[in-house]
Amino acid sequence: MWVALLWVQCIAAQSPQELKSKLPTVKGWVLSAEVETFDPNTLFERINGAAPGYILYDFKELSVFVYQKAKSEDYITIQIYRHGSDTDAFGIYASERPLETAFAKIGAEGYQEGAMLNFLADKLYVKIESPSSDVATAKVITKIAQNFAAKINPKAVFPVKLQVFPAENKIAHSEQYIAQSFLGHEFLNSAFTADYTLNDAQYQLFVIDAGTTAAAKAMLEKYFGFTKQTDPLEEGKLTVTDKYNGDIVCRWEGQHIWGVLNDNGAPVAIDKVLEAIRKNLH
Repeated sequence: MWVALLWVQCIAAQSPQELKSKLPTVKGWVLSAEVETFDPNTLFERINGAAPGYILYDFKELSVFVYQKAKSEDYITIQIYRHGSDTDAFGIYASERPLETAFAKIGAEGYQEGAMLNFLADKLYVKIESPSSDVATAKVITKIAQNFAAKINPKAVFPVKLQVFPAENKIAHSEQYIAQSFLGHEFLNSAFTADYTLNDAQYQLFVIDAGTTAAAKAMLEKYFGFTKQTDPLEEGKLTVTDKYNGDIVCRWEGQHIWGVLNDNGAPVAIDKVLEAIRKNLH
């Protein structure tokens, strides 16, 4: 099943012109002939100080299109950020989405606030907006997004690794992907997280995909070096005593490290949760 899902999500890199060809024709609006493009070296020209955050998630190219309303000054801007993988695109999308908003099933997920609509589909993070406060313009934006997302991939979904998180007690729309420096440690990378709540106390589950068993071991060796722990480092259940993040109960198996962050003292059945993730990883 995982192989099939991965195949669905893997799309070829799309050029700006290929992306433009997927944008719909909208009655009363004209899609500009010009396309602005930005690469990792020029992205700052478009989004200034926000550029490093995008580049962290393997940003490849930004394509910018504009719809101009006929006989009017109203316009709609389409920004399409293409990243190296669906996981990276999800990472930057999730880092910017609000926890509470008007979510919509556009692409893998989208949300709209007035004349601004953002959504995720495969390797693309798409932002559509207009300075107009006209309700009709907001409706046009919705239609553009729905049409465009369907042409990118009508079956777009979140990265499959997020499926390993148990559904019980999970806070909706809380999933994140931390590409680098998870928990503030530069040696912890490629971490998926989800937030949970139990008895009014929040906790977080995480899964690190190190890629290989050797890489996972190297991460933990550096972590144990940082915490000055001398316990034998073997696959299985571990407790990391991190002075900045508290005691972290986790498991290591192969390329994966997963665990629970529970500084708030939620009454979590930790062994049960760890085992549930282990089963989902397999």
